[in-house]
Amino acid sequence: MRTLRSSVLVLVLAVLAQTAWAAPSYFLQADLVRGAQGAMGAVCVPNSVFHQGEMIVFRAYVFDGETGERVDAATIEERGVTVTASLDTGESFELHYAPHPPGAEVTDEYWTYGWAIPSDHPSGLFAWSVTVSDAEGNEVQFTPIGQDVGLPNLTITPAGG
Repeated sequence: MRTLRSSVLVLVLAVLAQTAWAAPSYFLQADLVRGAQGAMGAVCVPNSVFHQGEMIVFRAYVFDGETGERVDAATIEERGVTVTASLDTGESFELHYAPHPPGAEVTDEYWTYGWAIPSDHPSGLFAWSVTVSDAEGNEVQFTPIGQDVGLPNLTITPAGG
């Protein structure tokens, strides 16, 4: 009986250790850029300061946590992968996987969503994140560096400011 208990304990500890040390299902690389709509500066360049009326474009690459390779369209379909950007105001946006730029001969594929900041949206400092999840319940979140210690990573200013 004692040997059975010891064997079960060893098995449970092995499973817990493997789970604790398992690599994340996915890795994310994400940023914000200014879209063309209402642009008050250079477009498609990483940015963190936007004006009301401008478009914020969330962009994200998703990598397989095991292989380190970018997740492609076939894998997205197979695993039921979704990517969502969120602001700390509660607003969230489902990103779309598509080639960029659309219609070009040579493109890059990644997740993206353009959000036009409403003219009456509050101005100020906002936290943002991007989350990837799949049909099996795996979920990983990207939070910009510094945000967890209170540094703002998205600033929205009045259009005239």
